[in-house]
Amino acid sequence: MPTFVLSTNLSRSNIPDVLAEELTALLSKELGKPQKYIAVHIMPDQMMHFGGSSDPCALASLSSIGKISNQQNKNYSKLLFDLVNKHLHISADRMYIIFQDLNPANVGWANTTFA
Repeated sequence: MPTFVLSTNLSRSNIPDVLAEELTALLSKELGKPQKYIAVHIMPDQMMHFGGSSDPCALASLSSIGKISNQQNKNYSKLLFDLVNKHLHISADRMYIIFQDLNPANVGWANTTFA
């Protein structure tokens, strides 16, 4: 059930469709979870400033039941920043990623929760 949400001030026309596909594949591999459970949400055209500038920037969050820890997050950060930079040309110092380890009882899916 991992989710990756990416908000950016770039326009939709600057977001290649392949980005969501590559994020899904990367997260599936790194988190060890099937692609069918990975949700990626990219929100372009956001009114955003980072460090007092409206230059290209992004905010992201990665949420998962398990697989979120201090050491793993450093690896995820490197991989996710690199992939975003590859496709959107947003430098790593113009983006934050928030990591959230979720309690299974607090995540609903298919008419129930994961607990």
